[in-house]
Amino acid sequence: MKKKIIIVFIIFFAIIIFIKAQLTYNPSVRILASVIDFSESTLKDPEYLAYGIDLKDLFDNYTNADIRYSGSTSIKKVKGFPYSISGSIRGERSSSQKKFSCKANLDVLVLQVGELDVYADNDTIYLVAPLLGGISYGFDTNNDLFTEAPQLKYDINREWFHNNKRNIYNFVNSIKIEATGETFVDEDGTEASEFAITVPEGEGDFIWDLLGMDAPDHDINCSVFLDKHNHARKLVFDLSYRTKGAYISVYGDNLSTLELYRPLPDDEYVTATIKRNGDTLYTNSFTNNLSYYASNGDVYTIDSGMLLNYSESGISMEATNIVVARNDDTLAEGYVKGKISTVDDMGDVFEDAKADLSNVKVIDWNTIKNDTAAFIDDVISKARENVDLFSF
Repeated sequence: MKKKIIIVFIIFFAIIIFIKAQLTYNPSVRILASVIDFSESTLKDPEYLAYGIDLKDLFDNYTNADIRYSGSTSIKKVKGFPYSISGSIRGERSSSQKKFSCKANLDVLVLQVGELDVYADNDTIYLVAPLLGGISYGFDTNNDLFTEAPQLKYDINREWFHNNKRNIYNFVNSIKIEATGETFVDEDGTEASEFAITVPEGEGDFIWDLLGMDAPDHDINCSVFLDKHNHARKLVFDLSYRTKGAYISVYGDNLSTLELYRPLPDDEYVTATIKRNGDTLYTNSFTNNLSYYASNGDVYTIDSGMLLNYSESGISMEATNIVVARNDDTLAEGYVKGKISTVDDMGDVFEDAKADLSNVKVIDWNTIKNDTAAFIDDVISKARENVDLFSF
C-alpha cells in the first residue's frame, strides 16, 4: 500500500512538473493560458480599455453609422489672441457618405462673430471661416479620413470565449508561434517576453466571422508579450499589409492603453494613444494624445481628457483640458461638451449643413508643413484686414 502511495505521489509531482514546464517553455500552451487569463481576468478589470463598453454596439451604431452631434465649446489661451472664444457646435458624420460637418457659432466676449465651419470628405478637410472674413481653405491629407471599425457579429465577452473554446484550441495549434527573445517592460516594471505569431492565409475563420470581415488573402502577423504568469502585457498587430510600418498596439497591466502608429511620406509619422482611467467608475474616462511628427523637426500635439456616458438618447461626451501645441509651445486650450445620437435616413451631410465649398482653395499639405509659420501669418494677416475685431 505504501509503495502504491509513493508511486501515486511520484506520478502526481511528475504531472505538476510537466504542466509547469509546458506553461513556462511551450509557446502554444503559454498562448492558450494567456487567452484563458484574458477572458477570466482582464475582461473583468476596470482598467481594461473596453471595460463596460459594448464594442459591437459602439462600432455598429456610432463608429460605422450615420450620427448627429451637438454641444458647446470654449477656446481659451489662443496664442496671439487675448480673448476667450465660446459657442455652440452642431454637425453630422456619415460613414457611408464619407462626409463630415461641424458648424460652430462663436462669441468673443459679448460679441457674436459668426460661424467657423469644418467639413471633410474622403481625404480632404475644409475650413470655412466667416468669422475671419470669409477665409476658406481645404487641406488634402492623402489619407482616408473615414476608415471603418470592424463590423462585429458578436460581443467580445466571456460567453464568446466559452463558446469558442474548441475553435481557439484548434487555432492556437494551427498557427506559427515563436519566442523571439525580445522583452517589453510595463510601466510598473514588469517584464514580458515576446511571442511572434503568424496566422497563415486560410486559418482563423471564426475570428474573421467575429470581425465581420472576409478572410484575408495573405498571412497576418502579430505579437503577444506575456509575463511569467502568462498574463498579456502587450499586443501588437502589424498593419504593414495596408501601410508599411503601421501598427496597432494595446498594452498595460490589463491592456488599458491603445496606441496607433502610422508612417507618412518624407519620414514623418503620426501616433495616437487612448488610455483608460479605471479608477473613475461612474463613467468611461480616458486620456488621449494625437501627435504629428513633421520632417522639419516640429511636433504638433493634441492632448485631452475624455468622458463618455451612455443614455437612451445616445452618448454624452466631454473632451476636457484640450491642449493644442507645437513642440513645447501651447497654441490653444479649451473643451468640448455634447451629445451624439444615431440618425436614420440621413440626407446629404453637406446639403444638411448648407455647406458652400465653391470658393475653397485646396492646398496640398506639403505646402503648409514646409512653411507652417508663413501660412499661419498669412491667415492672421487676412483676418485682420477683413475683421476689425482682430485688429489688436
